[in-house]
Amino acid sequence: MSDAAPALPPDHQTHPRWLLPTLTAGIVVLVIASNVGNMIWASWVEDRPLGLLALNSSNKYLLVTSVSLEFVPMLLVATIRLLAPDPIFFAMGWLYGDRALHWARRTFPGGAQLLDQVHEDPRLVHRVLNVLVVVAPNNLVCLVAGVVRFPIKRFIVLNVVGTIGRILLMRWLGLFFEDQIEDVLDVVDRYQTWLLWGSIAAVVAFVVWQVLSDRGLIGGLEDLDDELGDD
Repeated sequence: MSDAAPALPPDHQTHPRWLLPTLTAGIVVLVIASNVGNMIWASWVEDRPLGLLALNSSNKYLLVTSVSLEFVPMLLVATIRLLAPDPIFFAMGWLYGDRALHWARRTFPGGAQLLDQVHEDPRLVHRVLNVLVVVAPNNLVCLVAGVVRFPIKRFIVLNVVGTIGRILLMRWLGLFFEDQIEDVLDVVDRYQTWLLWGSIAAVVAFVVWQVLSDRGLIGGLEDLDDELGDD
């Protein structure tokens, strides 16, 4: 009977004052790193590919750096970077329960269906998480896993296996399409300055939009203390 979904945590629990600022600081650092990576990718993708992955290990950067990086350094750096936000959001869900769900509804509007299922059918959520934690362990999935008290050991194993599998897949695809990627990198090198400034402008515009519209992770950070903070 070990598959029974545990009860959701109480709606309100009191936590140490330093806890939420610590979690918030971790998210802020990772958001900054990700956006900096998106800004400077054109100048780092060939000259500092490992540094780029340390900032942002999204699929597109895993692909384009796979042709220039040794396998072991790429695997280590990308694994650490991809896993970095997951325990933060898992802990947030585990510790703050319904308050974290309420915050997530505004921050991740595309995840409404998964959030609705948390209270409607926790057993189904647990079954779905067995797949999602492997194939798509994004911020929302990790937060929901914490809220429903998904077994910690299982979360870690599935998350690590899925993350390494994702890196291996991107590595294989990158090497399979090596010639095409090299052509893309030639174009990037030729128009590096334009791509650099274009990327900076695009990231700044996106950040400003999230702040002004109070949407997305950056917009949600402004409300984090109000939504999750203890009275």
